Amino acid sequence: MNELISIIIPVYNAEYFLDRCLESIVNQEYKNLRIILVEDCSKDNSRKVCEKWTTKDNRIELVALDKNGGAANARNQGLERVNFDDGFVAFVDVDDYLHPTYFTYLYELLKENNADFSWCGVHNTFEKVKMEFDPLTDPDNIYTLTGKELLLREDLRVMYLMVWGKLFKGFLWKDIRFDTKYSYYEDGGTTFKVIYKADKVVISQRKLYNYYFSDNSATRSEVNTTKLLDGIETELDKIKFYGERNEQALLDMAYVAYLNTLLKCCREIDSSLGDKELYKKIFKDYKANYMKAVKNKSLPTSQRVKYIVYRFAPHIQQYYINLKMRVKGY
Repeated sequence: MNELISIIIPVYNAEYFLDRCLESIVNQEYKNLRIILVEDCSKDNSRKVCEKWTTKDNRIELVALDKNGGAANARNQGLERVNFDDGFVAFVDVDDYLHPTYFTYLYELLKENNADFSWCGVHNTFEKVKMEFDPLTDPDNIYTLTGKELLLREDLRVMYLMVWGKLFKGFLWKDIRFDTKYSYYEDGGTTFKVIYKADKVVISQRKLYNYYFSDNSATRSEVNTTKLLDGIETELDKIKFYGERNEQALLDMAYVAYLNTLLKCCREIDSSLGDKELYKKIFKDYKANYMKAVKNKSLPTSQRVKYIVYRFAPHIQQYYINLKMRVKGY
């Protein structure tokens, strides 16, 4: 286990989380790490905390930006410092932290299965300061897929689009960067391209990545027009990408994700924004495209029927979601 893992960590207004995040990384069982902190002109003391850590561990490098550019730009700045032909790439969000065996496990998982990237389970935590680890008593439930097979798994879509929680062979990122036009969901507009390149992916349900579940995160922050439109645009990026490559099965599933996103946006506009014109525009796009999901025979009949029902009675979807939540005991 002497191959280099380059870890890219965007830092913005994170002084209260940095110590925990970096402590969990420098104390990893896997030692050959290059830790790239990209400090994005924070308004708090994040840069001073980063500087402190560079003096404590020579594996830590600080990239201090002179203009705030957002998470996509920060990750790109980190990628510019990676040797893609040698070693591995990982991403960690600064308010998250890792189990001590995280990189050892992902590295061995990748090697043993001859995969292009490995992926472990996620433990959601509301703890802001301490590091708490669940006992690793559950079965790993390890399985492999090709990159294209993974992209067809609608049940895994939300998690496979997240760039963290994974260990990538460097070559996968050589010609791929995050699109800086996005203020939100830059993962969703990028990670699928990396997965598409992967011949083999290995997945484990062992929960080694600890995700800080904050209501203030970009994806769960207050609904706004930019956020809604960014979410839609990332799905259109997938449609264009698969269409240009004549990947019909992937294109069909991309339309399913697109329609689900349009419906989600309509719900959020209804409940939060009250922007009737935006609602009409988005629902018009849904009506123009919903038959692409109805005709998708890889979907269960019940799901295809729902798209027809929502075409004529879109408000029913919230009742269905509430019913599902009650059945699951939420």
